Amino acid sequence: MGTMMESPRSDRDRISNLPDPLVHHILSFLEMKELVNLSLTSKQLREFCISTPFLTLNGLLCEDRRYLLLNSVDRLLAFRKGMKTERISILWPFAAANANEKFRVLMWLCNAIACKVQLIDLQIILHGEDVFSLPAPVFLSESLKELKVNLQGGRLDKFPLSGGFCNLKSLSLIDLQISNEGFGGWISSFCKHLEKLLLENFDGGKNIIINSPTLKSLTIKPYFSSNLCNISISAEKLNDFILDWKFHFSKGKSLKIIAPNLDYLMWDGHLVEFNCLENFKHLERTVIRQTQYPSLYRLDSSINQNLSRLLHSICTCRALILTDECIKVSFKQGCLPSLFHRLSCLYLYTDNVNDDLVPAVACFLKGTPNLKTLHIKKDNNFCLSSLTQSESYDAFTVRYWESQKLDFVHQLEEATVELFNRGDNELELIKYLLKHARALKKMTILYLSLLPLVFNTEFDDYRKTSTAEIVFDRVPEDDA
Repeated sequence: MGTMMESPRSDRDRISNLPDPLVHHILSFLEMKELVNLSLTSKQLREFCISTPFLTLNGLLCEDRRYLLLNSVDRLLAFRKGMKTERISILWPFAAANANEKFRVLMWLCNAIACKVQLIDLQIILHGEDVFSLPAPVFLSESLKELKVNLQGGRLDKFPLSGGFCNLKSLSLIDLQISNEGFGGWISSFCKHLEKLLLENFDGGKNIIINSPTLKSLTIKPYFSSNLCNISISAEKLNDFILDWKFHFSKGKSLKIIAPNLDYLMWDGHLVEFNCLENFKHLERTVIRQTQYPSLYRLDSSINQNLSRLLHSICTCRALILTDECIKVSFKQGCLPSLFHRLSCLYLYTDNVNDDLVPAVACFLKGTPNLKTLHIKKDNNFCLSSLTQSESYDAFTVRYWESQKLDFVHQLEEATVELFNRGDNELELIKYLLKHARALKKMTILYLSLLPLVFNTEFDDYRKTSTAEIVFDRVPEDDA
């Protein structure tokens, strides 16, 4: 007798046969409406939907549908009867909500706190000058490890003087203003376990002063129109620091940092009065994006002093990313060469290797005796000056580069050079590297639609003198 065929219904609900944690992970990608629909398909899936520890509540609906969602969430929380909640994400338009609706949403937060929630992710849309207040239980929670608040330009109410966030490890405040003038001091006093702090599109008054023995990651990106004047950071365990600070006027702006164990620094924006009480001895990676600021080109002792302090504080890094603007200003102010004795990898982002840039780059490279990888190219992530700027076509020749007596060339193993416009200055640098970089293993030459004509007549002789692999790579038009 033949084998009986298995009923097609037997594997219809395959998800129910998976381990509970895996099912809950799958359900974590569903919003409440989708969760409700899924719960209607089978009794077992209904139990999974009720017990899921991940709740995503999106109230960007018309008023009638929002009312139905409110009722669905209230019923779900009643069925859960205190089951553990690991994460709750709420996106809600308070600007369109009445007082009762706001109250119910805030009660969901209190319910999550009672259910030992570990992560709260809030995106609240406010109306005009309205102020959003976190419920008191949020500050008192012992289970809460991560809090994200995005008010899309709105104002967050003052944090309580009695403190809070006793076990919080990660705090993200995004696109908001906060009423606490002493916000940094509040964080320093009460967040004793905080390891990550993100302040993005943030306005917290004139001063951000943070003193934390636990902080490992810090990102500060104030509003362009922010009143922020002073940033002072003291964090022994700080591992990475990202600062994006741009403004109309630099007068009175200062940055002071004590972070002896800093590994990664990224500074994007304008120069300010800079104080680092000791070098970043463990610095591995540094990104300096010097935004154009016309006054930086005026010879000024204070600018020279601050640039010198900055370069000296990062001199131990192994990998460095710079914009051409930073190198040109440092050269103009007489801050180069500065010794980067540990530097092995340098990325220089530019849109034009013109005659203003070449001497500055040459002077900078004098301070990099152990450089092994050099990349000169364009990066569309940087806000660079226009390609239409005027330039001279009297290239800095191979002889010019030879006259600089650059020690790094003997250790260089890899180089990338992007050709801009005619490519005269770039070609001379490439020729110099092929002739003198005996350890060079790979040279990558980036170009647009066509190689400049000079490559047909001048490049071959130098190509034969080097054992390096030479790669020509065309840059797609969309990236140009």
